[in-house]
Amino acid sequence: MDLIADTSFLVGLWRRQSWATEFAMNNPQTRLGLPWVVLGEFWHGAIRAAHDPITVGEFLGLGIPVLETELSIQTYAQLCADLQDTPGYKQIGQNDLWIAAVSLTMKLPLVTRNSRHFDQIPGLQIQVIG
Repeated sequence: MDLIADTSFLVGLWRRQSWATEFAMNNPQTRLGLPWVVLGEFWHGAIRAAHDPITVGEFLGLGIPVLETELSIQTYAQLCADLQDTPGYKQIGQNDLWIAAVSLTMKLPLVTRNSRHFDQIPGLQIQVIG
């Protein structure tokens, strides 16, 4: 794996938004990790929008599922403990904290369009697109 994908990036690819498709075309060899949280968020949106499950499953084949949680649990807990007294902690959202914990644990940059939340996380490498 080369990068961890955030849900905002997957949604951009799904919707064929130029900022996401251009990144994908310019980085054809990049292997994307899809954390379990990202998969859950994406499936939630797909179900709510009544997208065809087979099409969604095929689309998600563009990345490598990251289903291991054990290694990220301690990183997540430490991250929450470090940030909980900061003004922006409540704005980040628990799912984004989990996604950041996976990225930090795996020591891989996170590709996202959502810099507002992820900029607040110390040590997190982010690749902001869009």
